[in-house]
Amino acid sequence: MASKSRPIDCSGPSRRAILKAGSLGFLGLGLGDGLWLRALAAPGTAGAAKAKNCILVWLAGGASHIDTFDPKPDAQADVRGEFKPIDTAVPGVQVSEVLPNLAKILDRVTLIRSMTSPEADHDRASHHMLTGYRPSPAQVYPSYGSVVSKWREASRGLLPPYVAVPDPPSSSMSGYLTPAYDPFAVSGDPNQEGFRVSNLAPPDQLTLERLLRRRAMVKSLDEFAHDVPPTPLTRSRDQFADQAYALMTSNAAQAAFRLTDESPEVREKYGRNTFGQSCLLARRLVEAGVSFVTVNDRGAGPLGWDTHAQNFPTIKNNLAPALDQGIAALIVDLGERGLLDDTLVVMMGEFGRTPKINANAGRDHHGRANSVLVAGAGIPKGLVLGKTDAKGDSPVEKPVTPADLAHVLYTKLGINPDHKYQAPDGRPIRLVEGATPPRELI
Repeated sequence: MASKSRPIDCSGPSRRAILKAGSLGFLGLGLGDGLWLRALAAPGTAGAAKAKNCILVWLAGGASHIDTFDPKPDAQADVRGEFKPIDTAVPGVQVSEVLPNLAKILDRVTLIRSMTSPEADHDRASHHMLTGYRPSPAQVYPSYGSVVSKWREASRGLLPPYVAVPDPPSSSMSGYLTPAYDPFAVSGDPNQEGFRVSNLAPPDQLTLERLLRRRAMVKSLDEFAHDVPPTPLTRSRDQFADQAYALMTSNAAQAAFRLTDESPEVREKYGRNTFGQSCLLARRLVEAGVSFVTVNDRGAGPLGWDTHAQNFPTIKNNLAPALDQGIAALIVDLGERGLLDDTLVVMMGEFGRTPKINANAGRDHHGRANSVLVAGAGIPKGLVLGKTDAKGDSPVEKPVTPADLAHVLYTKLGINPDHKYQAPDGRPIRLVEGATPPRELI
């Protein structure tokens, strides 16, 4: 869902504002409006965070909980499906045979088997899961990454605080907080040879020397406007230009995105595919100080985890291998580097899928039951929270709602879930409403 547009100033820009608005064009910077909008936005109040950062892995399309983390081997054939359960590192707990690597490290995470939501439409369910709020025609709510970006505005560094790899999922934008807090999209395939972040590099024909000359030209042109008093608009444009230039010329910023700095062994450990290298890039980004990274797993095909047809071969051959290898490697790597205590890892999709297999050998949308994986930031290790019924249709123990999960996520990141931000109409809106977070996770 798109965020609401910025209000239009009908008074028109000043001569100085026009010159400054043109400065980015002269520099040839392709960073969009994100940094400029951030500079315009009022800084938030940073809290004492328990976790410094968060990696959210999004299973676009909605993964089948029964065929991954909540197998039902005793159900009838048209429910249990083709996959067999396997034992895990947690005694008595089994997952699907398509997740052998995650099975080995299940004692390092919490598995929530009782996530539930009334939403079963992709856009509506995505909004519910990524904001904690059911969608409303009157309001678009901000995603978790956008809230974290605003909350920590006062302490932002050179790198963008909120990054989407390779691109943002639906409903992962800033909602009523304005586009200042939208994610920075990496774009492209991190597994491709020669991968680079286009928004952090000048166009191919623009050398650093030419970029320096253009910057000098902008400063010279700005001298013509010295008689015009600066405004918040012009000051923010100045700040934006400085930040954009610094990003392009900073070795540290460039290095955070440079996967070629990793050894071949590490890259192989994550998996030489788009998802695996996206997880590796997420680790590098939080290591470099990015507060929130969303890894958007769209799978190998256009439908991602939306397996209405050929559910079993699609999961077995196209989806599960990369997910299983990449997530397991990410959690192990974060732990070995001493980053897991400071990093909250959340893996989820918009919903689960129907227990009954349809006529196309697929499973359809199912909001009532879903599985979520959570790790790091003091989250209990080896905990299986909640339970679904014999068919995996609905929770029968400890149901967890998106609002409950939102409360946990914000609390772990040092953000007060009861904090209120102001919508464009002036109405204060609490970050989380109606939550009863599981005490085991707080």
